[in-house]
Amino acid sequence: MASVQPASSLRQCLRTISTSTSRRAITCSSPSSTIRLSLPRRRLASSQASQASPCLPPQKALDRGHSMPRLRQPKRHFTGTRFVARNEQTPSSEPQPSTLYTFADMQSLTSHPAPNRVIIDVREPSELKSTGKIPGAQNLPIKSAADGFFLGPDEFEERFGWEKPTAQDEVIFYCKAGVRSRAAAGLAAQAAFGGKISEFPGSWIEWAEKGGEVEKVEE
Repeated sequence: MASVQPASSLRQCLRTISTSTSRRAITCSSPSSTIRLSLPRRRLASSQASQASPCLPPQKALDRGHSMPRLRQPKRHFTGTRFVARNEQTPSSEPQPSTLYTFADMQSLTSHPAPNRVIIDVREPSELKSTGKIPGAQNLPIKSAADGFFLGPDEFEERFGWEKPTAQDEVIFYCKAGVRSRAAAGLAAQAAFGGKISEFPGSWIEWAEKGGEVEKVEE
């Protein structure tokens, strides 16, 4: 019976080996001898990995220490459609800057009037009656009659009493201090009022201070 005990103990150790995964070496003892078995390291590592993550599939448990590469999202390129559209305007579509006249220029123009040149005072009629106007100037009050820039020729003449400038005419705007004349030049450009658009920035204040000739306006 003593010779049978080692074999029986060996079989018991083998069964223990097949079910044990947490020890690198297993020691089997019997009354007559001690048997020490070592498990292969690769197999033991696989067993430890499978036990470390019992809820994950074996392949995922082995790959646990390695992070999956992140997929790079494609970069978004935003196009400024509105911005491009504004900058695609041709130079011909942009309003041309006004020609600016000095006091000396205006004196020369009033001394030598031309049929295709129209000087326009954009102040209110009451202001013209109070101070007078530059000789030969027409009145188109921008504050009370800004729609006049957009009227047809017949309606314009009926309303204001003088012919509406055409594309062959130069229009020269002035007011009291140059602010309203600047606005009138902008409206004229939008409404295609006249051809060449010009301004007298010094306007009535400079004209009166420097002794320009004054044409009185009757009631």
